[in-house]
Amino acid sequence: MCIAFDLDDTLLCSRYRFPTEPPKKSFFARVISYEQLREGTKELFEFCKAQGWQTWIYTTSYRTPSYIRRIFWLYGIRLDGVINQSIHERKVSVRSSKYPPTFGIDVLIDDSKGVELEGQKYSFKVCCIKVYEENWVQKIKKFLLESQNRSN
Repeated sequence: MCIAFDLDDTLLCSRYRFPTEPPKKSFFARVISYEQLREGTKELFEFCKAQGWQTWIYTTSYRTPSYIRRIFWLYGIRLDGVINQSIHERKVSVRSSKYPPTFGIDVLIDDSKGVELEGQKYSFKVCCIKVYEENWVQKIKKFLLESQNRSN
């Protein structure tokens, strides 16, 4: 399975604040500027990798893929792919803020109710989490396992 995660207010603080993880590569983190990942992100990505799933980022921001990869590298997380707004605009023909099927993505994790509605409209799976949701990691794990079971 291929899983994509949104960044702003899903894995990175943007408008809202939530607890963050300490980076694994703390020396490099002190040297370079970076955005902190939401607490539980590393656990979630390790879970996905243990299942043999690919992990991607799908964001409507214009952050460069190399910058996004660098953020995750600081935490010891290797991404399988990154889609930013520039890539989305070049490759997606559907009028939707995100359209995971273009990239072979099976499930999208996002905080936006609008993206969840687009998923219903265009028939792609979205797990919508709230920024203040305390058990967000467990909710996503459960959703992903159920999605995998339905597709088998």
